[in-house]
Amino acid sequence: MKAVFAERDPQLVRAAYRQATARIAQIKPRAGELLEDAEADALAYLDFPYEHHVRLRTNNVQERANGEIKRRTKVVGVFPSVESMTRLVGSVLVDVNEEWLGMNFIDAASLAGVRRAAPDASPIPDDVVELARVRVMTAIEEKLGKAA
Repeated sequence: MKAVFAERDPQLVRAAYRQATARIAQIKPRAGELLEDAEADALAYLDFPYEHHVRLRTNNVQERANGEIKRRTKVVGVFPSVESMTRLVGSVLVDVNEEWLGMNFIDAASLAGVRRAAPDASPIPDDVVELARVRVMTAIEEKLGKAA
């Protein structure tokens, strides 16, 4: 799937996602079903300008917040009550939020006019499907070669 998300062209990403999902379904049918059902959510970042793709398809903000909560709660160890834990976690989240608000994470002006696209049921051109197949297979072969 890493090769899928490395592509820039939205049509190619969609085609590669479907190719990779089909390949995974051959190995683990249930995993393939889950990936098929999650396609719209997994590829939602394609509705935004390309400059935002990396920030939208990662969860670094959430991971950073979780890491900060873990760091702060380890210091306390055992909380005297649920309310005290809630206050500490809430204050950590407020701090993280303020930090991110001051960073200009995504320029709001660049998001003007961005709307969630309707699910695209139109067929992907054969040449794009073939290119996606080749790239997915190449990525799989490279991964298998490194594992050997």
